[in-house]
Amino acid sequence: MSVAIKVENLSKTYRLGQIGKASLQEEIASTWAKIRGKPDPTLPVNQEKSWREGNLIHALQDINFEVQQGEVLGIIGKNGAGKSTLLKILSKVTSPSSGKIKVRGRIASLLEVGTGMHPELTGRENIFLNGAILGMYKTEIKRKLDAIIDFAGMSDYIDTPIKRYSSGMRVRLGFAVAAFLEPEILIVDEV
Repeated sequence: MSVAIKVENLSKTYRLGQIGKASLQEEIASTWAKIRGKPDPTLPVNQEKSWREGNLIHALQDINFEVQQGEVLGIIGKNGAGKSTLLKILSKVTSPSSGKIKVRGRIASLLEVGTGMHPELTGRENIFLNGAILGMYKTEIKRKLDAIIDFAGMSDYIDTPIKRYSSGMRVRLGFAVAAFLEPEILIVDEV
């Protein structure tokens, strides 16, 4: 067997706090202070921590594992343990702070069913949009379109904007698109 996914020394760190400043001038002053190793002049007096002492959260720290072709891997842990962060990194939704990931094969991810659907578009148009987001080619979607619609049980409503769909109908349509993916690697998070 060959390796499908190899993760080496993977880490992801987030800085808690305010993102961005109120003005360009404050952003420049803050950045210049960081470059010089000085405290951030734009922070309030009661928050005189320098940028080096900011609140860092290590969502992942030095993760190493391999998944062989044909293997199934489940990730279990408490809330806030970094499970979704790891899957987002593997899906290339976000990038790691450090470490390497080597993947052999086409990846598809179901991080949230129905993500990427546009309420003003019809069900049919959203099949193409969602399929493209999930990594399917237009010709592949066209070939599978009737099967996706049948699987979702949406033939009567497929040309109606999905803003008129119930939440259950949206999820069914999103799941139907995902069910017809043919990836070598499928990443699923709380679906």
